[in-house]
Amino acid sequence: MIPSGTTRGERASLTSSRSTTSQSYATQHLSNGFIYISVIALIVGTRASVFAVVPSGVAVLLRVIAVGAAMCALYGRFRRWLFICLLIVGITGGASSLHRVQTPQIGAYQGAAKIMEDPQWRSGAVQCVLSLEGQRFIVYAYGLEGRRLNGRQVGEVVEVSALRQRLDPGKQSRYRSRHIVGVATLISVSETAGAGAPLYRSANRLRGVLQKSTRFMPYEEASLYMGLLIGDDREQTKEMIAAFRGSGLSHLTAVSGQNVAFLLAVAAPLLVRAKSRWRLIATMFLLGWFVVLTRAEPSVIRATTMAALSAYGIARGRDVPPMRILAIALGALLLIDPLIAWSVGFWMSSFATAGLIVLTPIIADFLRGPPWLSGALSTTLGAQLGVMPITLFVFGSAPIVAVATNLLAVPIAGAVMLVGLPMGLVVGVLSEFSLLSPVCSLLMLPITFAVRWVWWVAVVGEAVQPGGIVNAALWLIVVCLAICWYFFLARRTHLTE
Repeated sequence: MIPSGTTRGERASLTSSRSTTSQSYATQHLSNGFIYISVIALIVGTRASVFAVVPSGVAVLLRVIAVGAAMCALYGRFRRWLFICLLIVGITGGASSLHRVQTPQIGAYQGAAKIMEDPQWRSGAVQCVLSLEGQRFIVYAYGLEGRRLNGRQVGEVVEVSALRQRLDPGKQSRYRSRHIVGVATLISVSETAGAGAPLYRSANRLRGVLQKSTRFMPYEEASLYMGLLIGDDREQTKEMIAAFRGSGLSHLTAVSGQNVAFLLAVAAPLLVRAKSRWRLIATMFLLGWFVVLTRAEPSVIRATTMAALSAYGIARGRDVPPMRILAIALGALLLIDPLIAWSVGFWMSSFATAGLIVLTPIIADFLRGPPWLSGALSTTLGAQLGVMPITLFVFGSAPIVAVATNLLAVPIAGAVMLVGLPMGLVVGVLSEFSLLSPVCSLLMLPITFAVRWVWWVAVVGEAVQPGGIVNAALWLIVVCLAICWYFFLARRTHLTE
């Protein structure tokens, strides 16, 4: 309402400013909706590429034309055509990528092989992913070959003799997002290996230092500790994996936004000392190095992409809404690597992030109680409700106990992520001196107890988790109580007004 004491010119100025403000809000919301719908079109097109029968060369040509048409539509007056262009971009890009993973080079191979995933023991064999002539093959090595391959790390190069074969049709969709085109049977593997690129060597060296710090922890806690820090769950037992999955805590051992946030928090005292441009460059390098350290899991790629976009916006003095950052990150990653659309971890991480951005503030508005409890509860519910469509569709379950287990375990796991990385590096360096072993054990003792607490929460959560109809009924009760509480608060607010 315009004050009565204002002049005609002031009233016109106020009316004009309000009109401009409302137009800017409308433009912002239209822009946000435009970005979201564009990303949805790209996602739909990429997933629909599985049904497209397009030769690889034609798909590449159509993709280039569609990208050019999308750019023209974006900067021209035909924005409504952008969605169709992006739909074609997704279909052609997905078809081209699918053609590459479905046409492996078959037969005998002898030469250099680059290790793309860390070897691990599976069913009496060493499982590994090797790059042979630019294509990725999953390898199961037994006996002497397995012992020689075990202990190698990503980025190292070994000389192998192998027989390449196609994947079973039932496994193609499972390995698609990892760019695995076939399976290779190792005939021989060299005893020595090349160290690989400097970036890989630095990441492997740091992982080795962290691994040394686990000598002062029990086996189970050590395996979970590495999973919480860098997502290395190779040493975790089947019982531990089942406990975390059944209690809704499996996301803790998948590196994502929380790990990236803690990494930047640890590095913040050094980053803030640099000028804006150099701070941005250092942040980008740190994020890229962290991707290599955590073995480029889809969830961490999504998280680091969002962090990089946020850092760029801050450097440019722009406050970019988190939901827009998520949409841009998803669109960029799908354009770069369409096969990431088949990664369950990628979508779980993305939906959980969307839940935190959209649902958490809504839930926090009508939750009452101590800030530490209402904040933690709204965050947990937002993430769980966000990821629920994926867990129901893929795993067929959404454990209700996850609400309680996340409240009990996530804060402690976050403390482990924040303190465990610098502490693990310090202990790993000190472990070289045998006289300092008691000191190392003492330093790792609080982290051991914290990790054990997270594990116990997962075990108890799995034990008390109801199944089937009971679980669904409990979720229904929670939703009904939330709705009732919302209307109760709305009515009380109306009465007080």
